[in-house]
Amino acid sequence: MSTFSSVLRATRCLLSSSTAGAVLIAMGVAFEEPASAGTLPMPSCSSSYKKQVVPAKQLRAIVRSHGQWLEERHHPGHRKADLCQADLRQASLAQANLERANLEGAILRQADLSQSTLVQARLAETDLTKAHLEMANLSGADLRRARMSGADLTQVVGDEAAFLGAVLIEARLREAALERAHFEGANLTSADLTGADLVDSHFYGALLHRAILSGADLLEADLRRTDLSKAHMKGTNLQSALFDGAILRGTQLVDADLEGAYFDDADLTEANLQDALLRGADFRFSNLHAANFYRADLEGANLEGARLTGANFRAANLKMAIIYLATADGADFRNARMDRAILIGTTGTGATFVAAELSEAYAPKVSLRNALFNDATLESAYLVSADLRGAEFNRAKLAHANLQEADLRGASFSRADLTGTRLEGANLRDADLRGADLKSAIGLTQAQLESACTDSSTVLPGDLNRPGPCRFPSKKGRS
Repeated sequence: MSTFSSVLRATRCLLSSSTAGAVLIAMGVAFEEPASAGTLPMPSCSSSYKKQVVPAKQLRAIVRSHGQWLEERHHPGHRKADLCQADLRQASLAQANLERANLEGAILRQADLSQSTLVQARLAETDLTKAHLEMANLSGADLRRARMSGADLTQVVGDEAAFLGAVLIEARLREAALERAHFEGANLTSADLTGADLVDSHFYGALLHRAILSGADLLEADLRRTDLSKAHMKGTNLQSALFDGAILRGTQLVDADLEGAYFDDADLTEANLQDALLRGADFRFSNLHAANFYRADLEGANLEGARLTGANFRAANLKMAIIYLATADGADFRNARMDRAILIGTTGTGATFVAAELSEAYAPKVSLRNALFNDATLESAYLVSADLRGAEFNRAKLAHANLQEADLRGASFSRADLTGTRLEGANLRDADLRGADLKSAIGLTQAQLESACTDSSTVLPGDLNRPGPCRFPSKKGRS
């Protein structure tokens, strides 16, 4: 991990605490976003080839002399190549050694630079539109604001290369090795980075709309405030990557590895994360509206304040997940594993938890009106002061759950297991308890029973009497 990434992650952890943040500010520590590529100064060009077409024969001589300069830099007869702002369009430079050469602002449209050596070369503002750079070595090269739309960089090597503000629309970077490369503010719309090595790379503020990153390795990459809408990232390694404030609307992240990734304030509307690994991922205050998390592994993930409306969490693993003060109206948690999940204050009108596992879930003061919990397991769940009006718990297992002070008006518990459940102060008006097992329920009063609906199959605590027949129509389950 680079020093910048290490400091950034340490800072995020510290600033998650308001106290720690105040201490750092008091110490005079300043935190700034990466500088814009447009603010970086460009040196002037003094090349004798400035704005001139360089003939092929002369170009070969320049390259040859440059190679000799690399071997004997103090020899007076050997000169470093200075081709800034030269017109080299369609030039044949395959396998050329242009290490440390000055090509700033040069026109290299459709030039052949395949297998060339451009280590630490100066290529800022160079026009490389549709150029061929297959298997070229761009390690440490300066490509700030370069124009590279349609360029072919297949299997290029570019560790720590600088593409800040570069335009790489529809560029091909398949299987490129670009560890620690900088793409801040770059435009990679529809670029193909399939299988690329982008470990610890930096994309802050970059445009990656419809980019293809399937199978790429972006371990610990900085993708904050990027636009990845409708990008393809199937099977991509994004462990511990930073997506804070990023746009991932409609992005394909099927089977991606996002363990420990950060999505604070990110927009993942309609994103597809089916079968994705998201253990310990941070989605605080993110927008996950209509996102697909089918069978995704979100164990221990943090979804505090997230918008989960209409999201699909069917068969997902949300064990010990933090879903604090989230909004989950219409969300689908059918068959999800949510044991020991924390749902304090979460709202979710009409949410579906059918056959979900919610044992020992901690959900005080949740508002889940008309939610479906049919066939769910909520044993020892903590639902104190929960608003569960109109919710359905038919055939649900609620043994030893805590429903003290819960609002259960109009809720249905047909054939539910409520043995040992705490019901002190719960509002059971018009609740359907027909066929429910209330044996050894704690705190249940005769007045509560009289306000609810029971029948001959309802199992009551021994100290309570069976009320008269119900006075409201049978409620049909929605499961």
